[in-house]
Amino acid sequence: MIHNLYLIHQYTGICLIHRKYGTIEFNQDLVSGFLTALKDFSVEFSKGSGELKVIDMQVFYLLLVFKEGVLCTAAADKNDDAKITHKALTDIIDRFAAKYGAKLDGWSGDVRIFRGFEPVIDEILKVGRVAELKLKIPILKIFERDFRKSQKQIAKKGLVISEEDLREVTDKKLEWTSNRLPKQIITQGFLDKQEFKIAHLADGFHTLSEIAEESGRPESEIQRIMDSLDNLELLSFIEIK
Repeated sequence: MIHNLYLIHQYTGICLIHRKYGTIEFNQDLVSGFLTALKDFSVEFSKGSGELKVIDMQVFYLLLVFKEGVLCTAAADKNDDAKITHKALTDIIDRFAAKYGAKLDGWSGDVRIFRGFEPVIDEILKVGRVAELKLKIPILKIFERDFRKSQKQIAKKGLVISEEDLREVTDKKLEWTSNRLPKQIITQGFLDKQEFKIAHLADGFHTLSEIAEESGRPESEIQRIMDSLDNLELLSFIEIK
């Protein structure tokens, strides 16, 4: 999800429009100054061409597009598609410039004149969900049958598991996650002992990044482990909307 969207004026650093869709919170005045400084750095490379800049903020990304004297930036989840976000931010700037470009030349500083553009942003961003991709959660096949059964029980109550549910950390382990892969995977050299242990975090409730964080290994290494399990036909993926 795109949690926040900011349109920042090039010369004053004033936030022209702010739209909030998700849970990430910012101090708007501090953000405007911070993003203006980033814009100055970004322009050295993009020359205001509308090129996308991505800044990793650990739990989310900041995506910046500078064009037509306006900096447009979004705070988005890492599973959002950056290409789709880039297109949406560029479209916002183009349409904003077409409507208000002339007014910005002699602008008095009154941001109220831009409020009529807020519904346009909401439409382009689909209320923050324009770049959302279905989240794929790895799950070992030895867990999958019981996982599916548990989801059917939840569905009978009119509920479904969502990405928000995955963010809630719990120490409770489900009984069926105590199942283990055959040790031949180690003896035959497909995984070492530590990787074997890590593989069991693929329980349908951990994303790749969460497995990496919990195991203290790089995400690229976790991806390699999952690829090995997938090649051995020991892994499936659960799609979370």
